[in-house]
Amino acid sequence: MSQTTKILTYAIIGLVIGAGAGWFIYPVVNPPVSLSNYVAKSTYDALKAQSDADKASLAEAQSDLSAAQAQIAELTAPKKVGLILATGGLGDKSFNDISYAGVQKAKDELGILFDYVEPKEIAEFEGYQRDFARSGEYMLIVCIGYDQAEGLAVVADEYPDQNFILIDMVVDKPNVASLTFRANEGSFLVGVVAGMMTETGKIGFVGGIDIPLIRDFFVGYEAGAKWANPSVTVSAPVFVGGFGDPGTAKELATALVEGGNDAIYQAAGKSGLGALEAAHEQGVLGIGVDLCQCYLYPEIKASATKRVDEAVYEMILDALVGKFQPGFYSGGLKEGWVGMCRLPEEESLWEEVFNFQHVPLPTDVITKVKEARDLIIAGDIVVPSGYG
Repeated sequence: MSQTTKILTYAIIGLVIGAGAGWFIYPVVNPPVSLSNYVAKSTYDALKAQSDADKASLAEAQSDLSAAQAQIAELTAPKKVGLILATGGLGDKSFNDISYAGVQKAKDELGILFDYVEPKEIAEFEGYQRDFARSGEYMLIVCIGYDQAEGLAVVADEYPDQNFILIDMVVDKPNVASLTFRANEGSFLVGVVAGMMTETGKIGFVGGIDIPLIRDFFVGYEAGAKWANPSVTVSAPVFVGGFGDPGTAKELATALVEGGNDAIYQAAGKSGLGALEAAHEQGVLGIGVDLCQCYLYPEIKASATKRVDEAVYEMILDALVGKFQPGFYSGGLKEGWVGMCRLPEEESLWEEVFNFQHVPLPTDVITKVKEARDLIIAGDIVVPSGYG
């Protein structure tokens, strides 16, 4: 081997060894010649460990962010309400319609979503309650009507984490808010109207079913009429036997008119539409219930209002802000849960809702109605109850 060859061989070996050592302590291709750019392996390992830790922290933060975003999406998503109407369904221009209006108001003003069903038979209530609860979709399930109580007493136990609202009856469960209405107080006010406007001195009442709930309307009506006109005769109440039979209600109301009654107050759900039709055809004073029904016929001069819409809306609002409280609630004139459509605080509301104008009541009649309202709210008049 020539001297030149040896020199080249040694140079190549030196370059290979130098390159390997340089990569080991500074893993870059073609490192700069300056040794000031090299770091110790221990420093590199520490930086590498810190980088790995930072990456892990970033991944954890990203995971936390995703979870927070999912929670925000859940919190800001529209809440759902389930509505189970009473038998008779929508279109009764009374109890079901005003209940539906309360949930619709919550949708319009609070942004909730809702589903509803219209059971045809009492036997269907428990199944609908269970189906809604099983889904787990609903912030609240609203059960309209006293005859939902039996099924709800069972379903509420099966789904203890599901909150319910029950209208017109009490189910004593830790996840049920039971809402009742002192309908006798609103009925007292329309009784004042009937007692003062009767010409025959005899007035009548048509109820849906003979139960304390409906008797409560009658005894308030009777008490108000006699308070305003001690000489009035209030005929014994008659009952349809159901809330979806306008034909029978019309027959009963017609018989009352033929018996000398010239004012008919009905508390019978969809059945009551037949009683009001009879008042219209017979040309006597008709009195509506639950919501203002005065727009139906000119003979209907007043309606007792049962503000299920307001009560349900209040409960939905409470649930949305985390203040829903199960238990027993009762509202009357003082709470704004019952009233009469001819009161100054209500009259324009109903005229706007139904796009009509009331025929003015005689001044002495409306003055007497307002006096009765104030005395009831003050506790100076205690209206008798149909619940015994």
